[in-house]
Order: sequence, then C-alpha cells, then structure tokens
Amino acid sequence: MMHWHTVTALASHLQAMGFETATALTCTTAFCLGICWIWLRQQFPENLKGLPLPPGPEPAFIVGNLKDLPTGGREWDGYAALARKFKSDVIYLRVLRTSILTINSFDAANELLNRRGAVWSDRPRLPMIKELMGWDWNLVLQSYNEGFFPHRRIVQQHFQPGVVAREYRPVMLSEVTVLLQNLLDAPQHFSDHLKRMAAAIIMMVTYGHRVVSDNDPFVQLAEEVRRHSEETPGAALVDTLPILKYLPSWIAPFKRTALFKRGLSDQMREAPFIAVKQQLASGKAVRSMVGSLLEDESRPTDGSDEELIKNCGGVVYSAGADTTATALTNFFLAMILYPDVQRRAHQELDTKIGRNRLPQFEDRNNLPYLGAILKETLRWKSVTPLGVPHCTTKADEYNGSFIPARTTVLANISAMLHEKEVYHDPDEFNPDRFLSQNPEPDPARTAFGFGRR
Repeated sequence: MMHWHTVTALASHLQAMGFETATALTCTTAFCLGICWIWLRQQFPENLKGLPLPPGPEPAFIVGNLKDLPTGGREWDGYAALARKFKSDVIYLRVLRTSILTINSFDAANELLNRRGAVWSDRPRLPMIKELMGWDWNLVLQSYNEGFFPHRRIVQQHFQPGVVAREYRPVMLSEVTVLLQNLLDAPQHFSDHLKRMAAAIIMMVTYGHRVVSDNDPFVQLAEEVRRHSEETPGAALVDTLPILKYLPSWIAPFKRTALFKRGLSDQMREAPFIAVKQQLASGKAVRSMVGSLLEDESRPTDGSDEELIKNCGGVVYSAGADTTATALTNFFLAMILYPDVQRRAHQELDTKIGRNRLPQFEDRNNLPYLGAILKETLRWKSVTPLGVPHCTTKADEYNGSFIPARTTVLANISAMLHEKEVYHDPDEFNPDRFLSQNPEPDPARTAFGFGRR
C-alpha cells in the first residue's frame, strides 16, 4: 500500500510547482486515496457470496494483469496457453477495474454464452473501435442500449433462410460463374478474384450494385476497410485502459490512426447508400435490401429512419464480404497443402455431377465429401479466432468462481476448434473426421459465435 513518506514527497513536489502547502497536501492525499480505492476494488470486487475469482495470473499492484495480456498478433494462442498453464477452461484477467474472462472450451462457452445468454450476451464499451473509429453504428458491436434491437429486426427479416433461398441464391450462382471464369483467365490473382466475388454478392444483395471488375470502387473500399481493421475488437490497449482515450493525439498515435479509420467507416456507410438513393430517384434501381427499405410505404415520411437503414446496409456490407473472402482463401490454402483431399473432391464431383454442368444448391446432399471439406475449412482456420467480445449484464458464478458484472468475455473460438479432446490431430486438415461412424462435432456450432447474437 501507499506509505506516508510517499504522500509527503508528492506534496513537496507540488509545493515546488507553486501550490500552497495545504492545497498540495490535499491534492496528493486525494490522489493516493484514489489509487488505494482502485486497488481495493481490484482485490475485492462486488462479491457478495465471497467466492474466489476464476483461475488466472496473479495481478500486479494497480495495473493488475496488464503484462499478462497476450499482444502482438495471434492473441488466441496466448489465451489458450494460459488455459493450459492454469488447467482451466476459463481464465480471468484484470487491468485496473476492467475484468476480462476468456473461454477456451466449447462446453464452457455453451453453458455461459448459450444457456445463460440473458446475462452473457451484451457488448462491452470498446473505446477504440466504437468511440474513436466511429463504428458504434455497427449492429455486431452494439450494446443493448445502443439501438441493437431495431437494427437486428431489419437485418433478420432480410436474411431469413427462405428469403436467402428465393432472392439471393441466383445472385450467388451468377457470381460464382464469373469467379470460375476469372480463375481460368488469371489464376495467379485468385485472392483478388475471391474478394471481388464476395463483395459482388454482398453489393448486389444489399445495394443492387453490380460489380463488373476487381477495380470496382466499392470492392476497393471494402478491401481498404478490411486492411485497416484487422485488429480484434477489444484487443487495443485503450479498450482495457479507456482513460487513454483522452490523451492528446500528439502523444497517442493510435488516435490519429483511429481518425483515419473513422473516415473509411463513414465512406463505407455513405457512398453506396447515396448511390441507391440516386438510382431510386432516376428509376434505375435494382431490387436490394436498402432499396426495399427506402421504398417501404410504411416508413416515416420525414426520413428519420434513414440513419437506421444506412447502418444496416453498412453492417451487411462490412461483415459479409470480409468473412466470406477469408474463408475461401483458407480453402484455397488447404487444397494447395493437401492435394489428396483436392483429388478426392474432384472425383466426387466427376462421379455425382459429371463434367457437363456446374453443381447447384440442390446437389449439396449428394456431395458428402465436399460438405465435409466445407466443415473442415471452418474448423481448421477460424475466420474470427476470438469472435466478438461479449459482456455480462450482472454478476454471475461458474464452477464455484465469481464473475463480476460488466466483465468483458472473449470466446476463444480458435482454441475450441482445436481442442485435442474433441478433434483428433486438430492441426491437420482432415474432412474424414466428419464422415466416420462416430463423426466429430460440426464446427458450425462454434465457428459463428455463441448466444443471442
């Protein structure tokens, strides 16, 4: 704890700066009491039952587990290593007053995030991406009190399975055909072709915009956003120490970076939305989610819902293109590294489909090996290794441990999809794991996140 000679030393320093003795002593004492209060709240959070906190590294004075936070990329591997070290599927860390819980097994995630979703499905504050980068409009990141429910209602009604099958599958088939032709013409640019296809499907579905080349401005914008937004939400230091948000930008370069990214965020929402409005005005609009919402006769006549519509279009545009292109890139990597898998998939296509037509959605049930490849692609390299952070709405307990209210919760999806007790030889790409008499669990239960979101 803080010693009295430390208090007097700080008071003397303030006196030297021109403060009166009484004022200097009062300010210093208040500062020290504040530090002690933070320390006490760290040591004794609102734990009415007196339960221990979950396993985790011993926190240091004041800063807590700041030095224990995995940083520098592949943080999911760092959290998995902590889980092995402490032999626990949940790990608790604390930085100042920020509580962080990482979940590293499916069973724990299913219990806490699915079965107790009413308590475990909120979103934390996330100062970096929501406040500094301006992504507070994004449904995926919104807390319940930030407009989550009206945004979710709009997105859900336009992406029901029946709507997707009826209205969006023809778009997908058309763009896959373009992709195949592009791969034949310039296979060395396969990554660009995948990004173009993913963006083209999303742009047509969301805005009715047809992408005709890899240089399409909206494709380029989506790639620019992706390239500058690779950091996992909640991983920035300012998310753990929100007070850093108030530092001047000349000593906080992350604020200058965030300002640039905020500009990209604004462009991503504004540019395609304005294009749809112009097409509607000229009578040339193609049917799309945003167009349908703007033409809805039941919407407010004063246009007060335009921000809501713009946000919903932006979240589909930003989330869909990036995740789809990433998953397909992982598939290409697997086919290069495991040629026997590729050869067997070819044989199944030749046997079940033949060489005179392309596969259709209706053929899926007759292509079990290709279905297993899809599952293994989702498992082998997770598109969202740490998912999107959750937050507890109130205090809870798990396996005899106390979980404070407003704890930031990270679901380590990568670790769950590589549990050796669940998946045999998890680092290998092996579609057969889903085709045996005792198939291993479908990764879809994990890969797309947990809970009410």
